[in-house]
Amino acid sequence: MSNPQSIPLAPPQPDLQVYGVQELGLFDTYTRDTYQTAFEIQPAAWDPTRLTKTWFDSTVDTSNPANIVAYEVVASGPNNSWVIAPMSMPATEAATVNLTGAVTYPPYLVAPTDATRGGSTINPVYLSLQSHAMAFQAQFGGTMLIDEGATPVFPVLYPPDEPRRLWDIVMSGTAVNVGALLLAMNANGVGSPGAWDTTGGQPVWVPAPPAPTGSNDTRGHRGRCPSAVSLRTSSFRPG
Repeated sequence: MSNPQSIPLAPPQPDLQVYGVQELGLFDTYTRDTYQTAFEIQPAAWDPTRLTKTWFDSTVDTSNPANIVAYEVVASGPNNSWVIAPMSMPATEAATVNLTGAVTYPPYLVAPTDATRGGSTINPVYLSLQSHAMAFQAQFGGTMLIDEGATPVFPVLYPPDEPRRLWDIVMSGTAVNVGALLLAMNANGVGSPGAWDTTGGQPVWVPAPPAPTGSNDTRGHRGRCPSAVSLRTSSFRPG
C-alpha cells in the first residue's frame, strides 16, 4: 500500500467499568513496526526537528502549507480530573507520523551461480547485469566496459540461464568490478543512504551516518491522539 490511509473513526465504547482514554482515540496509533505491517512500507526516518507523533489524519487538506487543523482531546485537568481540551496544528503535521526507531533496509542478496572458471565456481558477488555496468559507466565516466570472463585463457563458462557477467568499467586505465561496487553500495541493506567518493580516482562508497532514532528523546509526543469524545472541529487557513 503506497498511500497510507488513516480516517477518523469513533470506536465503540468499551464494555468495561474502567478503561483508558486511549480507547476513545479517533485514530489508530503506530510504532515503526506496526506501521510497516499495516501499510507495507516503512515510515520516514524519525525527524529530530519534530516531536514524536504516533497517529496521523489522512483526511486533512495539505494543499496549502498554511492550513491549520483543530481537534479536541481528553486531557488531564485540575484535581486529577479529565477535561476536553482544544489542540491545533498545521495540517501537514496532522497528516504524518514521526515514529521513533531505526530505519531498516532489506539485505542485499546475491543469487548463486553455476558459472565456472578453470573448473571452479565463480564467486557470484563479482557478477552483475550489463544494465548495472552501463549505469555505473555513465555515472563515473568510464571509458569502456569489459567482461573479465571473456578471455582466451581460463575463460568463464556462463550457463545459458545466467544473464550476469564479470563486468568491469575501465576508469583511468584501471578495471573496476561492477559486482564489487554493488556489494559496497548495498552493504548496509538495499537502499541504505550514502554517496560515492571518486576523489581518489576510483569510486569508494561512503555510507551516510546512521539517522537519529529518537529513542533517547525526552520531549514527549506531538499532541495526544484526538478523542472520539469530539470529532475534528475544523480545518482552516488563517488570515
